[in-house]
Amino acid sequence: MKALVHVEAGLVCQLVADGETFETHSDYAWKEFDETGLSYVAGTDNAPEFEYDKTNDTISRKTIAPEPYNMKRKYEYNEVTEQLDQLWHDIDDGKLGSDAKTGTWYLGVKSTKAAFPKT
Repeated sequence: MKALVHVEAGLVCQLVADGETFETHSDYAWKEFDETGLSYVAGTDNAPEFEYDKTNDTISRKTIAPEPYNMKRKYEYNEVTEQLDQLWHDIDDGKLGSDAKTGTWYLGVKSTKAAFPKT
């Protein structure tokens, strides 16, 4: 199997069978692609999941860092306008003091914090 790589950028652009290579611009090169060593799964893996290191002339699978908890929470929380509406209704319903922990706003925020705890 061959990988079409952009040598300077380290991008793996395309993966093809050995006999399917074609002429490319001089910025690109065909490199051997070790599908077994890289745990390549045909039909599942795509070229952008790999990167090329010109210093070592090697192709490796990209390592993607897990998304930090605060980013997960950011997308899970309700919009601020919705949170303010929930908070207003909780206050209007008299949910203050220890009863505030039974309100819609508090329970919504608590569930998001529980789903994505600080690590």
